[in-house]
Formats: sequence, C-alpha cells, structure tokens
Amino acid sequence: MSAPLLILVLAGVALLVVHIRANRETITATEFREDSVYDTAVLSDGTTAFRDLGPREAPVLVIIHGATLGSVAYEEYYEPFLQGGYRVVAYDEYGRGFSDRIRNPIDMDCMRRQLLELLDHLQVDRAVLYGISLGGAIAARFGAAHPDRVTAIGYQVPLIRGAASPLVAIGRIPLLNRFLMRVLLTPKMIQRGEAVDVDDPHGQAVFDHFREQFSVIGTEKGLLSMLTGDLLGDRLADHQAIARAGTPVQFAYATDDPEIAPALVEEAIAAYSEPDVAHYTGGHFFSTGRQTELAGKLLAFLKQDGSG
Repeated sequence: MSAPLLILVLAGVALLVVHIRANRETITATEFREDSVYDTAVLSDGTTAFRDLGPREAPVLVIIHGATLGSVAYEEYYEPFLQGGYRVVAYDEYGRGFSDRIRNPIDMDCMRRQLLELLDHLQVDRAVLYGISLGGAIAARFGAAHPDRVTAIGYQVPLIRGAASPLVAIGRIPLLNRFLMRVLLTPKMIQRGEAVDVDDPHGQAVFDHFREQFSVIGTEKGLLSMLTGDLLGDRLADHQAIARAGTPVQFAYATDDPEIAPALVEEAIAAYSEPDVAHYTGGHFFSTGRQTELAGKLLAFLKQDGSG
C-alpha cells in the first residue's frame, strides 16, 4: 500500500473512531418520556407527546416551539394563558423533546400534518396558534393551508426564510454532514441552548431536558433532516394567504435578532393590512423573563379583536 493511500485509510479510521466515540444516543423516545407528565397520541408519522391543560370547553391556544428547544421551554406561558381563559395545548414536534424520532423526512408538510392530526385527536375544531421561531413558520404553513381551523395567530421571532446561523450551513455540507452533525453541530446546538437563564430553577430544568433529548436514538438524523429539507424554506406566500383569509395576527420580534433577520419579519408584516406588532431588543431569546408580558399582549390582542 502506497504511503498516500495508507495515510488516507488511517485518517478515515480515525474519523470513524471519533464519530463512534461521540455518539450520545443510548435510549428510545419511549424510555425518555416514560416518567414525564406528557400525554401521547399515536399519529400517522409517529407518537406525539403533548400537554392539554384547562377546561375542555374553553377556546384553545396551541403553543408551537422552535427548532431546538422543545415545548418544556415554554411552560411559563401556560399559567398566563390559562388565567386568560384558554385551554392550552403544547406539544413536541417530531424529532425533539418527548415525541418520536420518525422514519419519514421532517419537512414542512410533516409538521403541518402533525399539528392537524393532533387537533383532530383532541377534537379541536379551531384554535389560536402561538408559534415561536420555527414554530412561527409552522403556524404560517398551517394557517395558510387550513384557515378554517385557525382563529388567530401569534408570531414570536418567526422564521420567514432561512436562518442566519452557521449551524444551518454546516448541516448542509454534503457527505460530511453526518459526521459534522455529531462532532460539531450537536455540541454547538447544546451550547446554544445555554441561552436560557440557567440561574433560574426553571431555566436549569429546561436546559437539562434540552441536553438530555440528544440521548434519544434518532435525534441527530431528525435534526439533519430538518436542516437539509424544506423546513427552513420561504414562508412569505403563506403569510400572504393568511392575510387574504383575514386571519388576525400579532407579531413580536427583536430588531437586533442575529438569527431571524428583522427585515424579513417586517416583509411578512407588510403582507397584512392590520397586524398587531410589538418589537423589542434582546436578540433571538429576548422573551426570557418576559413570558408573562408577552402572554398578556397576546391576550389583550385576542380580546380586542374578538378572536378568543
């Protein structure tokens, strides 16, 4: 064997060893959610873990989480919305949190279908959607496809088109992306999760849960599917369709967000004739410590608009 070929083989073996040793995935989603307080629904793509809180007869508000932090991160919205008279539904999207790591691609149609089937499972005809980051994109896709199932939509730092993040670029490098996902991208995602306030007991619990979800078999594959598919695609046409349908909407976003370009959010806002808009500073995670305030703003908007 020639020296260059030997070096190539040894380098390949070394990379394989690094890839194997960096594996975090040791448990199933079923094991992960075993001691949780979540209910489950077996839907067409897999099992969805959810919380369903409040009176059955109350109007429904669904919280849709972002790309990395699951629904546990938004527990501090539950009580304000419940006190505001809503039945609150929060769920984990496929590939994250307590929900299944599925075989099918985690694309936008999959996310739309998961929400539709969950509402059907809960016998919810219409709901207010509150989408954060990627959850805002999912809310937009759902609202455009099923306007008859939506009474109003609240968007918090909504993804409109792409994301200004090196994590996305890394995840799309051909051939090497599986290796880079494990040894570079996943640690970066975990580090990003530290943006929550870990000095607060709830923040620490959120981060612990977030970190532990990477031990579920199939998490890396699901995240890679998210990054390389259409999930981060352009949602402007969806916003235009929602505007034509006359669905009431509220936007809350950060003018200094390094991940969701404010100009793109403002482009989506311009599609509506009378949106309710609130802008902040504080970056992508500006909502930390402001959950009660943001919930109050949405409740006031819903009451004023009559969407509740």
